[in-house]
Amino acid sequence: MAYQATAKTEEQRLSMRQRILDAAQRRVLSGGFAAVSMGAVAADAGVATGSLYRHFQNKAELCVEVFRNASQREVDEVRRVSQEAGDATERLINTVRNFAGRAMRGRHLAYALIAEPLDPALESERLEFRRAYAGLFRTLLEQGIAGGDFAAMDTEIAATAIVGLMAETLVGPLAPSSRSLDSSQQQHLSDEICRFALRAVGSKRTSI
Repeated sequence: MAYQATAKTEEQRLSMRQRILDAAQRRVLSGGFAAVSMGAVAADAGVATGSLYRHFQNKAELCVEVFRNASQREVDEVRRVSQEAGDATERLINTVRNFAGRAMRGRHLAYALIAEPLDPALESERLEFRRAYAGLFRTLLEQGIAGGDFAAMDTEIAATAIVGLMAETLVGPLAPSSRSLDSSQQQHLSDEICRFALRAVGSKRTSI
């Protein structure tokens, strides 16, 4: 019986923690990390503020976990698309398009992850995830070079540049002060990022 009670208690603890994280992410979705406060998240999650502090010591700790969870989903998506069947050029195009499309469809969260001014703890997380993106693109570029799709290059630098290209190009359209792009504008932006990336890696393909 003692084991069952302990298991039930742990299940309740995890359920409450997830409610808190979900509430915090909803705050980020609507107003970025600046919209997150311990009191507001506790109210949104339907828990006492004291209970929230038993799960997260402060706002920074809560925001770091929200940032990690959201960023990891995006990294996993880049990994999935970059490893699909097809030649390296096609996979590069699909990966860039997928990243840009997801960012523009979820612009508030994407802006928070890519460009919102953050405290040092979150900036450190952002840098780590940028390195993760770059690692996936580096693998893709190395495969393209080996297959004769791309020109010889320093893949570490090139992969980092592609991640920077995507992030910096999307910052303006994703910014809260910017108007949402319509579908044709989103397509044009995505296509131009792809074309630039293909030229940068010396792809033999000239159209997308």
